[in-house]
Amino acid sequence: MRIAISSDNHLDVNRVAPAAALDFQARWLRDHQVAVYLHAGDLFNDFTRTRAYFAELADRLAGQVTVRYLAGNHDMLGGVSEAALETRLAPEYFHNAFLDLPGTAWRLVGLNGWYDYSLSPAAGDPAAVAAWKRVYWLDDQIPQAEDDPARLQRGLAQLRAQLAAATAVDKRVIVATHFLPDRALVPPMPSTNDPRRQRFWRMFCAMLGSQQVGDLLRVTPAVERVVYGHLHGQHPVRRLGGAHYYNPAVGVKRRHEWQAATFNQQWEQRLLVWDL
Repeated sequence: MRIAISSDNHLDVNRVAPAAALDFQARWLRDHQVAVYLHAGDLFNDFTRTRAYFAELADRLAGQVTVRYLAGNHDMLGGVSEAALETRLAPEYFHNAFLDLPGTAWRLVGLNGWYDYSLSPAAGDPAAVAAWKRVYWLDDQIPQAEDDPARLQRGLAQLRAQLAAATAVDKRVIVATHFLPDRALVPPMPSTNDPRRQRFWRMFCAMLGSQQVGDLLRVTPAVERVVYGHLHGQHPVRRLGGAHYYNPAVGVKRRHEWQAATFNQQWEQRLLVWDL
């Protein structure tokens, strides 16, 4: 059973023609005999386009590759409501869902995720973080009915239920989520004596993910692998508790986050491929 996982392809931001990317990915997945392909969020800045892309990819690979995807914060910027994201919007949509991998003891669990500021030194002042977000952060454009910590709690409850169900049937678990699930995955603050840059870094970290998710993963023995995106660049595989943590984000070329010359090469280089 071969699975492949990617994240943060950002086709529109990277100015990649969707048809060309789709052609290449479909051919690559078929040629490399991948059975399951998962994208962990941030394909377009509009969920409608993300949904259409993966519907087309699944249609082309029908009977050969099972396609699943999560919604990252960029996908949530348009074309979908917060309430709709909690429903089964499409057969390929994988939030709060699981997939047992045939012929193995593995279960793949998907959760979009969110953040509660706990990965930041600014966590003690949530009002200041929320005020900063309203002015400076892209996610302020995403409509939501509750504050960020409350939104995170909903996802945490979903993850807790998914992990309990997997544990009850003796599954080995791979968790895929868009946001960072542990403080240990946050890179150190860049060296600077500028108070404004230091404050920006603290606020940036607040939008990365949640330590509550990490605490849950660390005390769940069934979880052996965790995949996350959201944070671009190269990040080493980390072992935290009993699980290894992987980041397959493609990133944004104009921010000098690519290690390869072309999108196809960058996608292939960052792709996780596991034989289970």
